[in-house]
Amino acid sequence: MNPEVVKQLLLLFVLMAIGFIGTKIKLIDKVGSDKISALISRVTMPAMYLSTFMAQPFSTSSLKRIGTLFAISAGYYALATAIGFLYVKVTRADEKSRGVYQFMMIFSNAAYMGFPVLRAVLGEEAIFFAAFYNLPFNILAYSLGIWLLHRGRTDMAVNKKEMFLNPGTLSVVAGALMFLVSPLIMDTKVYDWIYRGVLWSGLDCLGDTTVPLSMLVIGCVLATVKLDAVLKNWRVWGVCAVRLLVLPLIVLGVLKLLPIDSLTLGIPVLVTAMPCAVFCVILAKEYGGDEKTGSIGVFLSTLLSAATIPLISALL
Repeated sequence: MNPEVVKQLLLLFVLMAIGFIGTKIKLIDKVGSDKISALISRVTMPAMYLSTFMAQPFSTSSLKRIGTLFAISAGYYALATAIGFLYVKVTRADEKSRGVYQFMMIFSNAAYMGFPVLRAVLGEEAIFFAAFYNLPFNILAYSLGIWLLHRGRTDMAVNKKEMFLNPGTLSVVAGALMFLVSPLIMDTKVYDWIYRGVLWSGLDCLGDTTVPLSMLVIGCVLATVKLDAVLKNWRVWGVCAVRLLVLPLIVLGVLKLLPIDSLTLGIPVLVTAMPCAVFCVILAKEYGGDEKTGSIGVFLSTLLSAATIPLISALL
């Protein structure tokens, strides 16, 4: 197994363990955990999106590959969404949890685990293009994702405008626009001192807290879940099988038929092969979804990915 992948997995589990222990010794309570979740979804995650786009140097020669990856990403989300709806129907998932199962199946841990794995397997160049491949995730998680998690709730209202006009979606749009207009100021002091200076440094520093804070929250939720709930929830095991093996193998099989280079093929396959998105738990806590089932899915899929990621990487 790639040492970088092992290192990333161990880091995630250490952070989860700290949140787990902190909850058990009553250092962190539910109110604190909820506040951290809101901070992530409304502040640190948008900051991470903005800093990611600001760090990318504009290049017209890269636009063709970016367009291809964006099209592949759109096709993947259409496929994963269809499979997600089919899965909860076939397994007869209850109304409270079905949205979480669908969210976990559709959205992978693209940024937290995906980017380090891409760097280890495909090189630094892959991170640049993965940021654009991840665009639909950033938009859909805050719109389709919120709808899935909140669906069926009658005791908690969500402003429909917030599903599209929220810090996450707005930061993605703003980041993309900043990337496109950056050549206009590239040779100025504004670019050196502000755009790629204090502004980028501040956002990057703030965005870097997203991963540790998210894993702490998952550890907090796992502290309230019994072990037998993890072992007996067969639907979560099914989600993990589809998330970690079925979907990446489908994507690999389809892309092998297309006339694309190895980097353009490898990015979608590896991002798809990542475990369930940590963001599932964060949004579930904020919008009334089944956060416990989400935490079980993130924990279990992350654990199992230690075996499946090397397998998918080898197939490339």
